[in-house]
Amino acid sequence: MEPVPRTEIFASEDWLYQVKWDGIRMLAFLQPGQVELFNRKQRRRTPWYPELTEAVTELDCTSTVLDGEVIVLREGRPDFFRVLKRELLSDPHRLPAILGRIPVQYMVFDLLSLEGRNLMEEPLTSRLEILAQLIPPSSSTLHLCDSFDDGPGLWEATRQQQLEGIVMKERKSPYHPGRKHPSWQKVKHFQTLTATAVGVFTRDHQVQSILLGRKEEEGWTYIGRAGSGLSERERNLLTEVLPSLKRESPVVVNPPSARLHTLWVEPVLRVEVRYLEWTPHGTLRSPTVIGFRLPAS
Repeated sequence: MEPVPRTEIFASEDWLYQVKWDGIRMLAFLQPGQVELFNRKQRRRTPWYPELTEAVTELDCTSTVLDGEVIVLREGRPDFFRVLKRELLSDPHRLPAILGRIPVQYMVFDLLSLEGRNLMEEPLTSRLEILAQLIPPSSSTLHLCDSFDDGPGLWEATRQQQLEGIVMKERKSPYHPGRKHPSWQKVKHFQTLTATAVGVFTRDHQVQSILLGRKEEEGWTYIGRAGSGLSERERNLLTEVLPSLKRESPVVVNPPSARLHTLWVEPVLRVEVRYLEWTPHGTLRSPTVIGFRLPAS
């Protein structure tokens, strides 16, 4: 089940409010003797998260189906870029090396089945009451996603803590598998970050969009392109100045396929961008240029 997006929150006693965690959506299936994990696209992810499967195995039941979000916390906040490294890991032999560096946690927000009993037709509040008894408070990996009555208060708290947003859920709603349904609604805060220009797409020698990069432990990574927000004056200035920073090959390890002529540049120009969220491919969704900073030292 997925929430329907909306642009503003509302307050109602018939609804409850939860933090929208910025991670990888995951279903956990516990059956006698085994645990299986599947992401939102129904791809099996069991080998990717051994600490999660171990924690689910230790629950005080023989079978259950949990719904939640796999996250990685960094300085107290979810870091989607890091959890994405776990999710997109192609070589399982590299997993032991990153388990300690990128530990995951599972924010559980729904219970679909318990001991063979289908709970999806039960009201949300009933499912959450049962779930609260199932998730041990002592677990370092499994965490019950808290529910709040004060939607506006939670919205403001998530804004101050720079979290992704909130999900509003109708208290009496059943679980509608495999579809978006208005009894769940999500509202997101716009987010900002400072990226670095690693290249530009040009047409007729005029800059069309900036290719954005981010420096990580493994080197520079391409995170998307932004053309929206650039004024005509800024396009002209970039067209004039960036050729002096030209380099023959991209600095990023994952350059995008060229739809237009590409000019690769040295990574010195900082770009402030606003965006909606990270995509599953590790790029920014709907980035907009909101300003520039002095070159990085």
